[in-house]
Amino acid sequence: MGCLGRKKEDEDDKMRKEANKRIEKQLQKDKQLYRATHRLLLLGAGESGKSTIVKQMKILHVNGFGADERKQKIEDIKRNVRDAILTITGAMSTLNPPVTLENPDNQFRVDYIQDVASQPDFDYPHEFYEHTEILWKDKGVQHCYERANEYQLIDCAQ
Repeated sequence: MGCLGRKKEDEDDKMRKEANKRIEKQLQKDKQLYRATHRLLLLGAGESGKSTIVKQMKILHVNGFGADERKQKIEDIKRNVRDAILTITGAMSTLNPPVTLENPDNQFRVDYIQDVASQPDFDYPHEFYEHTEILWKDKGVQHCYERANEYQLIDCAQ
C-alpha cells in the first residue's frame, strides 16, 4: 500500500515539474521579448508635439492607422475645429484691445457657433462648418488668430 501512495506522489511531482518547466520557458520568452522592446520617454511642455512624434512613428513603422483609429481621428479633428473656433471667437471680446469682425454681418455666425457648439449633444451640423469657414476668412478672426500668444489656443488651430 505504501508503494501505491508513493507512485501517486511521483506522478504529482512529475506534473508539477512539467508545469514548472513550461512556466519557466514562458518566463524566458517574455524576458527576451521585454529586453528586445525599445522604450522611449518623451518629455516636454503641453502642445510641444510629444504625441505627434508617437503618431508619426506608428504611421512609419506599424503600417499606419486602422479603420477604427481613422474614425477616431476624424472625431478628434472635428473637436479641434470646434474648440479652435470657439476659443478664437471667445477671445475676440476678451483681448485688450478687443478684436472686431471686419464684416459685422458675420456676427450672427459667431453667435450661432457659440450657441450651437457649446451644447452637450453637439453633432457637427453642416451649417457649423459653413459658418466656421466664412468666419475663418474674416480679417478680424485672422487678426485674433495672429494674437494667439495672448490667450490659450491649440496648436492645430490653423
